[in-house]
Amino acid sequence: MSPRARLLPLAAVAIALLSVPAAAPAWTPVPQRALDVTSGAIETLPSGQLLTRSGEMRAVQRDQGRHARSARLRFRYRGPSDETIPLGSGQVRRQVGIKLRADDPCNLLYVMWREFPEHAIVVSVKRNPGQSTSAQCGNRGYTDVARVALGTSPSVADHATHLLVARTRAHPDGTMGLVVVADGRTVVQRRIPAVLAGTLRGPIGVRSDNGVYRFSLSR
Repeated sequence: MSPRARLLPLAAVAIALLSVPAAAPAWTPVPQRALDVTSGAIETLPSGQLLTRSGEMRAVQRDQGRHARSARLRFRYRGPSDETIPLGSGQVRRQVGIKLRADDPCNLLYVMWREFPEHAIVVSVKRNPGQSTSAQCGNRGYTDVARVALGTSPSVADHATHLLVARTRAHPDGTMGLVVVADGRTVVQRRIPAVLAGTLRGPIGVRSDNGVYRFSLSR
């Protein structure tokens, strides 16, 4: 066999390897000790999963400035919380979801799996330039950028395990790309305008309202 003939199979193998998509990066769970819980309470179960029973729970990762651009929330609804806490608007919602680029409670991106009063994935930006505490901004500054009705897809009330994934990407023009996947189905693909997303920085986190949830947050 000529040297050229011997090289042809090797070249074919190299091309095949280059054409195989890279494996998706592994998700790393965020433990309870790495969460700064600013409202409500979280506990760690023997399984390693986290649990909240609070009518209002808010937490962000203490990440030493190594902010994740993506997050995955695996959760299971266990029933309503003992205490029902209305939002600042007075509305009662039952929901759980991901906080992204959450530098402070006044400026961040929410990706929420809402069960009540509607069955939908709702993406909102909360932006209040110059404000950084809840006392300053309250419930002001919300802009919904996506609202996807889940229709007849399984409700979290089935007590099954559900998966919510959100990925963000900053663009040079200040806009932010966002992809949201719910139970393996892409439900949101948006480019969020720079006026809303251009200044958002910070860690990932988790939020829930008026439900008991077993969950794990990963980055």
